[in-house]
Amino acid sequence: MKHALEAPGSPSPELPVVSVDPAVAVEALRPLARVAGLFALLRPRQWIKGSLVLTAPLVASPGTAVTQIVPLLGTLLSFLAASSAVYIFNDLRDRDRDRLHPVKRNRPLASGRVSTSAAITLLVVLLAGTAALTALLPALVGVVVAGYLAINLWYCLALKHQPLVDVSVVSVGFVLRVLAGTIAVGIAVQPALLIGVYCACLALSLGKRRHELAALSAAGGEAGEHRPALRAYSVHFLDQVVLVNLVAALVGYVAFIWAQTPPYGPVTAGLTFPFAAFAVHRYLQMIAMGGSGGDPVEDLFRDRALLVNVGLWAAVLAQAMLASVWHVW
Repeated sequence: MKHALEAPGSPSPELPVVSVDPAVAVEALRPLARVAGLFALLRPRQWIKGSLVLTAPLVASPGTAVTQIVPLLGTLLSFLAASSAVYIFNDLRDRDRDRLHPVKRNRPLASGRVSTSAAITLLVVLLAGTAALTALLPALVGVVVAGYLAINLWYCLALKHQPLVDVSVVSVGFVLRVLAGTIAVGIAVQPALLIGVYCACLALSLGKRRHELAALSAAGGEAGEHRPALRAYSVHFLDQVVLVNLVAALVGYVAFIWAQTPPYGPVTAGLTFPFAAFAVHRYLQMIAMGGSGGDPVEDLFRDRALLVNVGLWAAVLAQAMLASVWHVW
């Protein structure tokens, strides 16, 4: 009788060699590659921008934000879907031009990882999802989301090639996020916050143009080859307007925080101003000396000093909000 286990020292039985056809392996991975390409088409790294929907409710009225969490999250999701739809539409329009760019040629459509038909299908699904979500929200939120889609589609079609108009439209899109979050929970509109957000986003958009212009100059390329609006900019001009808008953003931030219920507002403004000022100084240092500014979201996540600063800033704001809710000032 043979035993199931061989005696010690006996030769091991040979295992059959299984060969895998490379073509079959590649074919098996294609569905995963398609899903990954479609997901990349949504620009998930940019979803952090949607957090502006939460800004006014969480800072100005955290208690209301908690009680109105459902419409607030619905508004956030609608903007995430709408912004991804805009990115897809923009990539569809620019896929040929993106192939000429050293970085953008790796985008899913420009590189061929995602087909045009698949991108269009995903775009339709996102627009339908946005419409379904906004139908469940206050009517005015739906108007704001529709306005966001309208100006951004117009941006993709024509406005992105108009100097200064291009960055202004992008900044208005961020303001609309803040406005929608405010309306969703039914609190008063905060003009200082809207001004501060507009100026901050304008500075970041101008900083992105500066990065592109500087990179083209270093590579010996011609301004406007990939982005026609760059022909109307210079590094010196952009340095000045970035600084002006960052100062205005600081003023708007302080005015917004200061206007909250005393003593919560004034004390919080004083405690958090150093963090806001450091963020401005660090960003200016990064674009002037570090060659950054091409992607503000990427700059934030890769810069340890900015990350620590934002973390401390958020912690102080959170403590101040909790103190306000529990009336311990």
